[in-house]
Amino acid sequence: RFGRAGVCAPARRDTFVAQMTDGGRFVVLGPGHLQSLMAIERCSFTSPWSEGDFLYFFADGSSLCQGLVQSGELVAYALGYCEGQDFHLASLAVELESRRRGYASRLLQQLLLQAQRRGADRCTLEVRAANRAALMLYDKTGFRSLEVRTAHYSGPRDDGIIMERSIEIL
Repeated sequence: RFGRAGVCAPARRDTFVAQMTDGGRFVVLGPGHLQSLMAIERCSFTSPWSEGDFLYFFADGSSLCQGLVQSGELVAYALGYCEGQDFHLASLAVELESRRRGYASRLLQQLLLQAQRRGADRCTLEVRAANRAALMLYDKTGFRSLEVRTAHYSGPRDDGIIMERSIEIL
């Protein structure tokens, strides 16, 4: 489901934490975050990932799993993996109560910096054509549309838009 073969530098599974100016912090996600991840996932997507999907990402050495914590609670996450010099953003979500506060763009920027440090110079992603908020975020953060995959998604049926951006200079 997620692609394979990471040629980027191997993941460091340390407890990287970066403090944000508004008191929030970025954290490396792992199995201890699973309950919070699933709550955000179920509220954000019509076809949510399973716990096994997240556990697969945590165990994969090519993956990056970042979260944003506010007041001790996980409010957003972003997951992706390296493949060659590319980084693929696989999922990004913000809990409903925390949307429209800039958390998604800050988390995306943090994840792209981590991918760049591991040798990636380009990021790709796929997004539902009907997800206007995500499309606006990706447009605002420098992504461009490459291709439309007609009827790519089911439940509900929707086109998928493939997007990319360079991460050589952040």
